[in-house]
Amino acid sequence: MYQYYIRMAELQKFRESFATKSKATQNVYNSTYKKLRDFLGDDIMNVSQKNIIKIIQENIDNLNSQQALLNVAHLVRKQNGAAINELEDVRIKNRTIINKKIYEANDNLINKLPSYDTLVNFVDGLLDNKKYVQYIINYLVLYYQVRNADLIFDFVTLKKDTKDDTKNYLWFSSTTKTVHYIRNVYKTAKRVGADDVVRGYGQKHIKITDPKFIDVMKILVKLQKTEEKPIVFIPNPKTVAYFVQMSTYEELGETMYFKIVVNKFRTDPNMLKQISYNRGTDIKTIYESYDIQSEDILKD
Repeated sequence: MYQYYIRMAELQKFRESFATKSKATQNVYNSTYKKLRDFLGDDIMNVSQKNIIKIIQENIDNLNSQQALLNVAHLVRKQNGAAINELEDVRIKNRTIINKKIYEANDNLINKLPSYDTLVNFVDGLLDNKKYVQYIINYLVLYYQVRNADLIFDFVTLKKDTKDDTKNYLWFSSTTKTVHYIRNVYKTAKRVGADDVVRGYGQKHIKITDPKFIDVMKILVKLQKTEEKPIVFIPNPKTVAYFVQMSTYEELGETMYFKIVVNKFRTDPNMLKQISYNRGTDIKTIYESYDIQSEDILKD
């Protein structure tokens, strides 16, 4: 019983370090911690760095999965003031290999992905064919570089219905003929660092005045009133990634759209700043992970 409380004390203390993160992120941390502890057969703090590394490498082949476990071990030991130098060395080595693989994968996409103009024509075609919901999804992914989960929003027509900061909104103001795309819940909205400092990009409020987009909003508002039921953009939030992928050009999905956009504007610093803001991702990460024409990041 005593050992049980010690174990729970370590886990509870670890949970406090990510208590302000999203529920999904908390679940990932919890499951990763439990997986690591099962491998170790003991609390993380009771196992040396050398043995943590050895056990992870013996049980897990995938480097990304190794990184997740190493990151948890790193966080727990750092939180408790223990040495982390050996874990840090392996994490850096793995990151170098992972980045190399990302570069190689992106390099292979150069001649395989469609052009940016192809996507623009596809989105315009959806409008011509009156596929309005699919048009909205593709429009936001292409022109505002959003992630799948960002597309889980309430479609509203009144400002008073946009006050819940645990939700995202697509609000059409008939008075100003403006669409307000409000994101409170997205991947980098709020993060708590190892130093317990809250960071992140906060609420993102984008105003859309594109006449074509506004016209679609008017059609959807009218349809919503006529049918007396809300317009559904994502039928099941749990399968949002699948639904978005099936809605995109040749089922490319939002990540490939993003790589195409980055490739299109890779030499335009002002556009890259806007893309960085839209996505909630720093420019360095965009270049390292999404620029399919980037030079090998391991070159001197």
